[in-house]
Amino acid sequence: MTTSSAPYADVPARPWVSADGRRWADARVPAWARPVGPAVVLLVAVVMAGVMFSPDPICTVAAPCGADWLDATGTMLFLPHLVWLFVLPELALVSAPLLLIWMSNPDTWLGGPAEKIADAVVVAALCWGWAAVVARMRARGRQRSLVLDAAGGITVPAPATDDVRPWRRGLVRGIAGAILCAVAGALITTVVVDDRTDDRLARTATSENARVVAYNTDDYTVTVRLSNNTRHRFDAQGSYRVGSSVPVLMHGDWMRLATEPYGDRTGRQALALVLAGLGVTVLGSGLLSRGRAVALHRAPVPVLRVLTRHHQGRTEIFTADDTATLRPVLSYEPHARTRTALRQALLYGAPHEGGELILASATESGQWLVEGTASPIRHGSPDGTGKPGVYRPGTAPAAAHRRVAEARVQDALAAMTPATGPVRWQAGPVARSVGAALTVMLLGTLFTGSPAWWQLPLWSVGGLYWVSVCLRTMIWRITADSNGLHVRGLWRTAHLPWADVIGAVYTPEGELIVRCRTDVDDAPVGSVGFPPLERRLRRPGRAERAAAEITAMVREPGLRPKNDAGCT
Repeated sequence: MTTSSAPYADVPARPWVSADGRRWADARVPAWARPVGPAVVLLVAVVMAGVMFSPDPICTVAAPCGADWLDATGTMLFLPHLVWLFVLPELALVSAPLLLIWMSNPDTWLGGPAEKIADAVVVAALCWGWAAVVARMRARGRQRSLVLDAAGGITVPAPATDDVRPWRRGLVRGIAGAILCAVAGALITTVVVDDRTDDRLARTATSENARVVAYNTDDYTVTVRLSNNTRHRFDAQGSYRVGSSVPVLMHGDWMRLATEPYGDRTGRQALALVLAGLGVTVLGSGLLSRGRAVALHRAPVPVLRVLTRHHQGRTEIFTADDTATLRPVLSYEPHARTRTALRQALLYGAPHEGGELILASATESGQWLVEGTASPIRHGSPDGTGKPGVYRPGTAPAAAHRRVAEARVQDALAAMTPATGPVRWQAGPVARSVGAALTVMLLGTLFTGSPAWWQLPLWSVGGLYWVSVCLRTMIWRITADSNGLHVRGLWRTAHLPWADVIGAVYTPEGELIVRCRTDVDDAPVGSVGFPPLERRLRRPGRAERAAAEITAMVREPGLRPKNDAGCT
């Protein structure tokens, strides 16, 4: 961040007024084209169903089963494709047609009716995803053109920023992505080298027919009886019938099925493709960010007069006439943390959702701060509520939730009496029992399961995440005293003076958040409730009651405790 007294106020720029901001915000992706959680979950379920219902391959000596990279890559590409639909539509624009071409393989449609139905749903979802990405790209183009129209053709060179150089934007992600891709390439190389080694041994090996005595579909192993009456178990990819004969290749201690002469490389192959997908995602994100940041300094860019403030960890941009900060048009995460109130600013660039910009803003001392984005641009909240940077349209369910929350606050104001001592809200016995049971189950699964070496990192990260969620549900606590609120989370307790607190909200997703004034970060407690179950039982949870009573204490100071809680 650079602090300068440069005469930015003398830069010729038109104000970005409410009409311009509304048009920019309305030039977003249509509702049908927005990737949503349920649609993604459905696509994942259908892909898993298609894999589960697909028949096992038929392995023969003439056509042995091996490391089918094309099929494996097509299957594993679905995971990064889903991520790209949300964060990197530029890559999804390429992956969608590639997956459609892969799905057009006639061998994909040789399964039963269930697999064909699942494959048809996958094709329909891929077509929707491709159309949605095209719609997002067109929306970004409309946003850029609206900014150019609002600027009235005024363009100036963008100022340099000291918080981050354009060439450094995305540098860490680019290096991390390149390392992940290199590791994936090394794993793929080991698989190919091992396969070539098996090829050389198979050419000089002797062959004998062995009888299949067992075939286990749980761990995909086949056991055969050799000519010396000994048994040997092989990892198998294909399907085998007990009692049939299968040729076995032998070369010293080396032994393989002639129908599957390459052994089982599934673990390394899957890990390599997962790392490759993750590496391409991180590398692509870094390169796109760097390219957009460099483009801001390549030629003169449009400039607009706006209002800005730092709120809940993000920088929000308002139109020049929105002095009441009713509707932030867009927001982003800055590189440096600033705690400043609403101020005048100059917006450089033609911002679009997911893009980059530079902001030169005036401070109370008359200096100017020049900052670049540290995250892609996102829509602002249209009604001034909700998390900054996430567009939350005023749907009927959201409005109904706000009405119910306000009704509970009014009930609390009518029923509460001034507290004589500290007031505590915390998890109840039912939540603690359920959380403890789930924690024990998760830890038991982690320590008693037998994942493959390449699955262990995924199991550990996922298991520890859900354990932390369960622990947060069990141990959360908020204590109110004469000085303010003491919000206990998983790792620490936050102390919030009453002057900083503006209320508490209990979201439809079950998250409890203590809201603070503009220049103080909120204190999220975490997901500590189960709203669907609470609505079905028609009983408000403790978190919902806590949000209503804390907001009531904020509005009516006479309800606050008179004593200090001391140690909480």
